[in-house]
Amino acid sequence: MDYYMKLKTFLFFPIIAALIHSCQSYTDSNAAIRKEMYAGKYKEATELIDKSDIATQGRNYALYRMEKGMLLYLQGDYTPAITQWTQADRKIDDLYTTSISKTAASFIVNDSMSDYSGEAHERLLLPIFSSLAFFANNDQNNSLVMIRRSYDIKKYLSSENEGKNSFKYDAFSHYFSAMVYESKGDWDNAIVEYRTALKNIRGDSNQSASGNFKNAEIQILKDLGRLAEFRRRNDIITDLKKKDPNLTWEKHNNILANGEIYIVYESGKSPIKVPKDFFIPTGGSVARVSFPEYKSLSYRSHYADIFINDKNIGRTIVMEDIGKMAEQALTDRRLRDIVKLAARVIAKEIAAKKLNDENPLAGLAAMGFNLATEVADTRGWTSLPDTIQIFRATIKPNKETSIVIKPENSQPITFTVTLKQNEKKLIRFRTFD
Repeated sequence: MDYYMKLKTFLFFPIIAALIHSCQSYTDSNAAIRKEMYAGKYKEATELIDKSDIATQGRNYALYRMEKGMLLYLQGDYTPAITQWTQADRKIDDLYTTSISKTAASFIVNDSMSDYSGEAHERLLLPIFSSLAFFANNDQNNSLVMIRRSYDIKKYLSSENEGKNSFKYDAFSHYFSAMVYESKGDWDNAIVEYRTALKNIRGDSNQSASGNFKNAEIQILKDLGRLAEFRRRNDIITDLKKKDPNLTWEKHNNILANGEIYIVYESGKSPIKVPKDFFIPTGGSVARVSFPEYKSLSYRSHYADIFINDKNIGRTIVMEDIGKMAEQALTDRRLRDIVKLAARVIAKEIAAKKLNDENPLAGLAAMGFNLATEVADTRGWTSLPDTIQIFRATIKPNKETSIVIKPENSQPITFTVTLKQNEKKLIRFRTFD
């Protein structure tokens, strides 16, 4: 072995070590951050993520801002949270047209070396949570701007055959948009949004009848009927009564005469990605093939009961199943992943064989490198909830009202509010257990 070949070999092993270290599972590397978040220690979790590698890695620019934005949002720091999410959204947009070089790097090593551009459902949820944050800051106009942004993302991704099936689990974007329009007194646009939310719920016949979404369908029907009656849209009322003659709703004039609470419950822990490995023969050797799959995280509070002045008035309703959206997003792109991975494994195999012909020791190291670096990309927006739920309640105006929210297996949350006639107030909260 001549001097230059020895030098190549000497330099090759540290490079392998560095790349293997960079392939550590994202799910494992941010476990400490999630632990603090699940314990409600949002500031501590924010400090940890700011000190972590993800904060400085260019390829994780968008992911860092997704995660940090959620931690700020959970602290009630809505304006900086929106800033983080807006930066993530813009970065992801740029990546769809400018990430050629990083994509090439991921083709050679693995997907985790590429710029993170988000799963389809994560892209949709960026403006949805921004909309919630704007509304929490009493900015209805920008709240609607963010909802319209989510529609643009849906339209674009559907045209690219990405995320189309996962979007059927989203009724919240249109339903919340209708709620915002109602807060502005724009009844006709609210009707349009309720009808679209209903169409989304009914897009999959099995989904509508599956329990959680059945309650969402009933809620949307009641809100649609209420506004249709108020706006004298007899065509809509006739259609609703034809399908369900027993359907009833609160009179809209009663809502106008009172204050109204919008409760948004972000429940549980979104599933996290874990690697699933397969070993397949490739000529004279064995290649490890690894795909990400979602692992559900257990939690006990799947709903919350609402009490006003000590009276139980109802239970929150699931309008967004993020866990199902996530699983569907991975399923939808599985074929593309298989094709890309197969091409990458073959390219690595050819390179290793060529290197082995020149230097058996380096060739052996290259084969080990192939096994070590062909790992699943487990990056994802891990701070998301599992579901988004809603509840609406009218309260008497100009009178102090006690509201107690009792999650299924979490500590009760108490609020005292006083609203003017026709005033709307958003109460949002999150549980992890």
